[in-house]
Amino acid sequence: MAEQAQRRAFEAQAQEKPTHNNHAYEELRHLIVAPEQEGIATIQERLDNLEKRTADVSVVVAEAIQMRREKGDDLALAAALAPTIQETLRESVRRDPHVLADALFPVMGPAIRKSIAETLRGMLESFNEALEHSLSWRGIKWRIEGFRTGKPFAEIVLMHSLLYRVEQVFLIHRETGLVLNHVVAPSAPAQDAAMVAGLLSAIQQFARDSFQPGQTENLGNMTFDELQIRVVSGPNAVIAAAIRGHAPEAYNLAMNETLEEIQRHYSSALAHFTGDPGPFRAAEPQIARLLETQYREKPPETRRPRAAMIAGAIAAVLLLGWAGYSTYLLIEWSRFLSELRKQPGIVVVSYTKDGRTFHIQGFRDPLSEDPKKLISQAGLDPDSADLQLAPYYSLDDAIVARRATALLHPPAGVTLSAKNGELIPEGSAPQNWIAQLEEKAPWIAGVSRVDESHLQNSSLRQLNALRGTLESVVLLFPLGRAELDSGQETNLAQSEKNIRALIAQAVPLRQVVTVELVGHTDITGVEAANLTLSRERADQIRAALLHNSVNSAILLPRGVGTSQPLHDESSEEGRRLNRSVTFKVTLSPLPAAGTASSASGAAPAN
Repeated sequence: MAEQAQRRAFEAQAQEKPTHNNHAYEELRHLIVAPEQEGIATIQERLDNLEKRTADVSVVVAEAIQMRREKGDDLALAAALAPTIQETLRESVRRDPHVLADALFPVMGPAIRKSIAETLRGMLESFNEALEHSLSWRGIKWRIEGFRTGKPFAEIVLMHSLLYRVEQVFLIHRETGLVLNHVVAPSAPAQDAAMVAGLLSAIQQFARDSFQPGQTENLGNMTFDELQIRVVSGPNAVIAAAIRGHAPEAYNLAMNETLEEIQRHYSSALAHFTGDPGPFRAAEPQIARLLETQYREKPPETRRPRAAMIAGAIAAVLLLGWAGYSTYLLIEWSRFLSELRKQPGIVVVSYTKDGRTFHIQGFRDPLSEDPKKLISQAGLDPDSADLQLAPYYSLDDAIVARRATALLHPPAGVTLSAKNGELIPEGSAPQNWIAQLEEKAPWIAGVSRVDESHLQNSSLRQLNALRGTLESVVLLFPLGRAELDSGQETNLAQSEKNIRALIAQAVPLRQVVTVELVGHTDITGVEAANLTLSRERADQIRAALLHNSVNSAILLPRGVGTSQPLHDESSEEGRRLNRSVTFKVTLSPLPAAGTASSASGAAPAN
C-alpha cells in the first residue's frame, strides 16, 4: 500500500513538470513499472487459458486427494467422487463391457463358484433334513404333534432335534452401549442390533441401580422363554450371545477368549471410540466363530441307512426314468429315420447323435416333403434335429411326376404320373397343351419318354363331333332326277357351314380333310341308269358347294347307285330316303408343310 501511495505521488509530481521532461519520465516509469505489469499480464493470461490451468491442476490433483484423505475426510471425498465414478463406469460398460468384465474376471470366478457351492451345500443339507424328518415314523409323529399344537412343523423339528443354536452375537461398546459389530446365523431371524444393544444396556443399568448400587459388574445370563442371552464383559467391550436351547458352560470360555482377543487387537480403538464402528468391521471373523449349532446325537443305524436308501432309491428312479426316456427317444428317432428313408426325394447317408441333438446327413430334392414337418408329424422335436441335406434332382417316380406337373401346368382334368422314366398323362387336353407336352417333356429330369395312350385330344374330339354332324345329313332328290328336292336348300347351306368349320378346326390340328359326296338311288329302273343318276346327283351337290367357294380339292363326288342303300325299300319312305346324297369325311395327318395350303381348303375352286 505504501509503494502504491508513493507511486501515485510521484506520478502527480511528474505531471506538474514541464513538457520537455515527459519523455524522461516515461522512460523512468517504464523501467520501474514494466516488469510488474508484464508479470501481471502473464498471470492473467495463465488464468484465462483453460489448457494451462488444467495442466497446473493435473500436477497436484493426486497430492490433493492424498492430503484430503490424511485429514480424515474420506466420506466427503467419496461423496464427491462417487457420481463421477459411477457415471464413468456406466459409460464404460455401455461402450465396451468387455473391459470391466476382464478387470473383474479374477474376482468374479471365485465369487460365483463360492456362491454356487454354498447354495448347493445348503440345498443338500435341507434335502437331507427333509428326508430324515419327513420320510420316517418320527417325522410323522412330529407332524401330528404340530397339527395338534398348532405349531409349524419346522418348530417342532427344532424343539426335538436341537440341543442349542447360537442365533446372534453382538459386540457392544461398554461405555456407550453402541453396537460395534453384529453377526446372525444363516437360518435365524435377525433383530435390530441397535435396539437389542440398547435393551441390554438398559436392563443392566436397571439391575445395577436397583439391586447392586455402587457396583460396575455387568449381568451374566438372561432367559426369555426358550431364548437365553449370555453376556461376558471386558474393560471396554461386551459380547452378548442370543442362544436358543441350553449351551454348555464351555461356551462361556469361548466367549471370554474371543472378547480377550478383541480387547487385545482393538484396545486403542475401544479406548478412543467416538461412535464410528468402522474400525471394528474386521472383527467379524472372530465373533462369527461363536455362531455354533449342536443337535442331539442320533443312532447312526436308524438315521443314515434309511436316508441313504431313500436317496439311492430316488436316484435309481431318476436314472431309470432318464434311461427309459433316452431309449424311447432312440426308438422313435430310429422309426422316424426308417420312414424318412422311404420318402421320395430324400436320401439319408448317415445319422449321428450328439447329446440331445440328432445329426442327419444326406440329399433332398426341392420338391420332396419338408423334413421338419415330417419330424413334427412323428411327434418329435424339430429343434433337436440338425438336418444337413444337400439339394439334388431325384429320379423317384413321385418326384418326377411333381416336377413335370410344376413345369407343364396340366389343365383341369389331366393328371401326370411317372413309372420307370416314362411320363403318363391321363385325361382330356386341348391340342396346344399336347403340343407343349411333346416339346418340353423330353427335357424334364427323369423323363425319357411320354405315353399318350391315355390322353385324349379335346380339340380332336370336337372335330370328330363336327364330322359326325356332317355325315348325318341326307340331301333328298325327286324320283329319276338330279336336282334337289324342294326344301333341301336349308340342309345344303348347313352342310356348307359344317364343311367350312371342319376345315377351320383341322388346320391347327395339322389334319387333312377329305369330303366324299356319295350319290344314292332307289331300286326303280335299271342299274346302269341308276349308277349314272347317282353320280349326277353327287356332281350337282359338288357344283353347288363350289359355287359358294368351297375348296374343290377336298370334294370328291362318287355315285354308288343302289349298291349302298340307306334304308329298306319295302316302303315308299325308305325308297325316298335312298334317292339322296350323303357325306363321308376322312381325316388324315398333314403329310408335308407345303401341302397344308391346298389340303386346308384355302385355295379357291376352279
